[in-house]
Amino acid sequence: MRHAQYACQITLSSLKMSQCIKILQKIHSKEIHIDALGKAKQFALFSITRPHMRSFHSSWFCFFMAFTSWFGIQPLLPTIRKELGLSKLDLANSGIASVAATIAVRVIIGPLCDRFGPRRTMAGLLMAGAVPMALSGLIKDGTGLIVLRLFIGVLGGTFVPCQFWTSAMFSPKIVGTANALVGGWGNLGGGFTFILMPGLFQLMKALGTDAFLAWKLAVVVPAVICVILGVSIIFTTDDCPQGHWSSRKLPEITIKISKDEIVQNEKGVPNLGFQPDLPFNEKQNEAIKETKVEVTKTKDLSEKKAEDSKEKGGKCTSDGCCTVVTVVILTMQYGMCFGVEIAVNTVMNLYLLYRFKKADCVQGNVPFFNSLNMTTAMVPEENENECSILNQDTASLIASLFGLMNLFARALGGMYSDVLRKYLSLSGRLIAHFTCLVAEGIMLVIFSQINSIPSAIGVMVLFSTCVQMTEGTTYAIVPYVSTKRIGIVAGLVGAGGNAGAMIWNTIWRQYVETDPSGWFWLLGIIVLCGSILTFFIQISGESIWHGCLRCKSNKDKYEM
Repeated sequence: MRHAQYACQITLSSLKMSQCIKILQKIHSKEIHIDALGKAKQFALFSITRPHMRSFHSSWFCFFMAFTSWFGIQPLLPTIRKELGLSKLDLANSGIASVAATIAVRVIIGPLCDRFGPRRTMAGLLMAGAVPMALSGLIKDGTGLIVLRLFIGVLGGTFVPCQFWTSAMFSPKIVGTANALVGGWGNLGGGFTFILMPGLFQLMKALGTDAFLAWKLAVVVPAVICVILGVSIIFTTDDCPQGHWSSRKLPEITIKISKDEIVQNEKGVPNLGFQPDLPFNEKQNEAIKETKVEVTKTKDLSEKKAEDSKEKGGKCTSDGCCTVVTVVILTMQYGMCFGVEIAVNTVMNLYLLYRFKKADCVQGNVPFFNSLNMTTAMVPEENENECSILNQDTASLIASLFGLMNLFARALGGMYSDVLRKYLSLSGRLIAHFTCLVAEGIMLVIFSQINSIPSAIGVMVLFSTCVQMTEGTTYAIVPYVSTKRIGIVAGLVGAGGNAGAMIWNTIWRQYVETDPSGWFWLLGIIVLCGSILTFFIQISGESIWHGCLRCKSNKDKYEM
């Protein structure tokens, strides 16, 4: 019997070892099929092989650490405020500065990615943002905090090389999934930092330092990690499937034209695959190379545009008009989801401290008993948050839940859009986008009216999920706005998120002293009003009304 048990244990051990070997083989040697350009046509989540999956994991983790460092000071602001004697307005102004820098950086970084590739651009941003983060302990006043967070905001620009990197590695069939995953997992850093930084703060205090020195040492840790990441990706990852960015393979142009069409083109009929009225430069050449031009009919351009306009119901006089309107609306609406996320990340822990107070507590005073005349008086207290039910660490821990929803919520929005696209065509994506915006606005209004911490946590999780699902539905629409200028559209919409965040932080500055809850109520109303703009979006000739008609048609068929 003992021999049988011993043999059984050996068998189980060998099975576990073989399973571990299989897992390791899967991680390191997963075979991925590629297309003609070397881009991956399938997705292997648990693989870290070069070039595709290692670049995938490097892109989201670099973005994750950049986000962690970008908001690394936020959980420690109560201690910083106490040391430097800052006001609530000083903290609000620093939040505006941290977002403002990102807008400018995102405009500059796109051309740098085109020139140097995503790997070196990402490394440069990580190391550039790590320097001011490590030097945070040198600030002496509110102005210093504002300038510091302005320079740390450079890290917010890592979103561009993150998305650029995966776009260079994955085929159009799955690049949407890859972009949604790296974007969502990178945004997780905004929640993780509210767990990491208070933990590092307490660790430094446990090692014998006081609170004012502890936060200065804590901020050095993410800065060092960013530098290590920036250096490592230079030597361990690739820009594109071919390796170095200069070695990348560009798609070829294939033009299918019949003999009759060649004769007609010689007579002066314009080639529909090109735009001769635009100057022929390097950027246009690259844009044309991104698509395969297939000419099947030769028709006068004016007649073609007229027919397209009739098919679209005459809502837009030209394709260019529809595209401009759609881009403007999506840019505004992305500011109502990603902009809200960034703004909430910069204020949530402070809002929890300001909002939930102890009963019968007077801010700034504590009771003091005078034994000489047997009376009790109120004397000033140094702690600015003595009336708050929460402390710095618990408020940060609760606030972390908002960002942690990125683990699944953004991808969930993309999947929701895909499902409605399957049944209602492209108009289904607009319906998904509209419903997510409405749900986000409703949750924001409800959150503003919550008076208890448990209820606030539950509603915050729900409205965070809605916010990030809306981000996913937004970028599910972007590729259909202009198939020849996807990069430009994606960049403009992304910049709208940061612009929105700066606007919301500026409004927060007006509410922070008087009515912090009113800020969330106002955001909710703005988002609800902004959701109506979805009815004016038109992609590939379809609007949200087409989806409503299909819903009615499907319902009638079902009833019959």
